[in-house]
Amino acid sequence: MEKMKLIKQLNESRMGKKEEPDEWITNLERLKQRIAECGKTIDDNELVMHILYHLPIEYDTINNKYLKDLDDRKDVDLEGLTADLRCKHDRLVDLGRIEKNNEDRNDKLVKEERALKTGFKNNL
Repeated sequence: MEKMKLIKQLNESRMGKKEEPDEWITNLERLKQRIAECGKTIDDNELVMHILYHLPIEYDTINNKYLKDLDDRKDVDLEGLTADLRCKHDRLVDLGRIEKNNEDRNDKLVKEERALKTGFKNNL
């Protein structure tokens, strides 16, 4: 039962537009490991295929390059793919095409702190 639930979780996992590729892929690798502990092995190529088919459209250029490599029966290195996705993510953030998740949280905290301080001053 656990194995089927984990496989379903893996199959339904998609990278969100604002999600950091490293975090998403690390989670997939954890799921892969847990599935292996249940007796089903998922090889790296299967994981790479899953990653490529579940990326946001902003990553299409990388996606196309790696799918072509797979079609040409070239081995795709998971670390290389992760590094390319990280670079693309950073470029998208720099270009303002996507917002960085961490900054969102920090900005929110700063605003909340300001609101608290302002509210505190107004009460004096």
